[in-house]
Amino acid sequence: MPLNQELILESWKRHLKLLRFIIVIAFLIIVFRLLLLQLINGKKYAYLAENNHIEVESITPPRGIIYDRNGVTLATNQPCFCLLLYPQKLPRHQPKVLKQYAKFLAPILKKTPEEVEGLLKDSLKYPLRPIYLKKKLSWTEVTAIETRSYFYSALRITVTPLRFYPLHSLGAHLLGYVGLITAEQLKENVFPGAEPTDFVGQIGIEKAWQRELAGYKGKRYLEVDALGRVLRVIKEIPPVPGNNIYLSIDIHLQKFAERLLRHKKGAIVALNPHNGEVLALVSSPNFDPNLFVQGLDPKTWQKLVKNPYHPLENRVTAGLYPPGSIFKVVTALAGLQTKVITPRDLIYCNGTFPLGNHIFRCWKKGGHGWVDIKKALIQSCDVFFYQLGIDLGIEKIASYASQCGFGHPTGIGIKEADGLIPTPDWKWQTRRKRWHKGDTVNVAIGQGAVLVTPLQIAQFFVALANGGNIYRPQVVLKITSPTGKVIREIKPTLKAKLPISKRNLKIINQALAGVMNNPLGTGYKARSDHILIAGKTGTAQVISLPKKKSNKVSPFYQDHAWFAGFAPVKNPQIVVVVLIEHGGHGGATAAPLARDLIEAYLDGQK
Repeated sequence: MPLNQELILESWKRHLKLLRFIIVIAFLIIVFRLLLLQLINGKKYAYLAENNHIEVESITPPRGIIYDRNGVTLATNQPCFCLLLYPQKLPRHQPKVLKQYAKFLAPILKKTPEEVEGLLKDSLKYPLRPIYLKKKLSWTEVTAIETRSYFYSALRITVTPLRFYPLHSLGAHLLGYVGLITAEQLKENVFPGAEPTDFVGQIGIEKAWQRELAGYKGKRYLEVDALGRVLRVIKEIPPVPGNNIYLSIDIHLQKFAERLLRHKKGAIVALNPHNGEVLALVSSPNFDPNLFVQGLDPKTWQKLVKNPYHPLENRVTAGLYPPGSIFKVVTALAGLQTKVITPRDLIYCNGTFPLGNHIFRCWKKGGHGWVDIKKALIQSCDVFFYQLGIDLGIEKIASYASQCGFGHPTGIGIKEADGLIPTPDWKWQTRRKRWHKGDTVNVAIGQGAVLVTPLQIAQFFVALANGGNIYRPQVVLKITSPTGKVIREIKPTLKAKLPISKRNLKIINQALAGVMNNPLGTGYKARSDHILIAGKTGTAQVISLPKKKSNKVSPFYQDHAWFAGFAPVKNPQIVVVVLIEHGGHGGATAAPLARDLIEAYLDGQK
């Protein structure tokens, strides 16, 4: 064999040995790696592999149903198809694919592709938070999405029980509404255990009783492929529906009260004087809570928020107003109890009350003449209460007002305002000004800085009607399970007693009966032909108006009209408070509505 061939052969043998060595080393590495994966870390990677193709999906339970006291449905649920977007599954670094998503979703969401693309990009800021793209999908839309799920794995259709209010705006301020949980609520853990796709109570009963109504979520374990498509359901833990709630309101009375307030700004609240149960609660204008469930577009939301009539405000519990002459009942109560005045004492009213360099005037030009406390309430004499206020002093007035339930919440359980009974300390702390006797004069007739809610007045008149018991206004009667079993009955709560003797209470109630049934009473024109009603009218000045009658005054500066009362006089069955914003005189505007509501209720009871 030639020398060159031998050298070549030797070289090949050496290379072959090296190649064998490399192959053996590579094989050993593979074997070692397999041992490491299967024997040493096998359980770990099996767990990861399992979780890589299994997704856990929450199952939203049906929300508890809300009924009125007679079992009429006020809030229930409707199953519907909803379109969810999971941002973490979007191709973040593939603009072309995002454009495909946007083009596909545009006709479904009724937006331009550019708008949808912007929405998709915004969702990538919070990739772990699924978002609702659309609720109440049509069957055509469901079909279109499902048939293209292979290409759009970030989309998921779920069947969700959405809240539905069959009577629409009826009782909206009391019921409240359900809306998608906000980022702030999630961050502050307002609703423990809530998820980004949860609908929660935002105001009213829906919010106050969220825990009872929400129920408990179920779980669904899904097997998915690499594209996120569901292959099968591995396991399912069913949800527990929320409990049902029975409210104290009578839906027929509620309907009638809302009809009375149609096209007006104001509030009506009716309570049972024996236990404080709320029979009707109306704030006008109102809104349809179904709008919030479906999702408000920015334009509609801005219309509601910027509406000068504030339809979202619950005027019964959160509206603050000067009570006007209604407050004279509190001043009279304080005067009688402290014996600053007796039922026989007389004060002369000539229509004016000089104090320092200022003259306070009575509403009746020329005055009422000599009046005692009964006549002063019946005819709503300002001068009488100016003098009584000075004799009492602000400390006594404020103390008795607080004991009667003013200046702090009633405890009804939904959002409410505190109100305000001003004092010298309050004026100094808030305005850095000293208290003057003129301030006391204004407070004595329910003007100045005095602010109350219609519900606070109703709570006070409940106590006047039942002999002095101050009940917490109650809106929930009982809680039942989804099957109808009574879980809990809510008993009336007696908060306190009016600071008044039976004798003095009788004097005041006789005067309140005279307001409506004495020909000189401020509410006489609104009296009932067949029911004896006791009550007090009120006309609360919003701002100081020019003395010249010829001056035109904006409707927003007109006086508020009040009426508060109960009936029948001998055995009260209902307390009604009516407020008409900028309605003028209480006897002409508010009292007739209260009379109609009282008659409707008592006639219905018969």
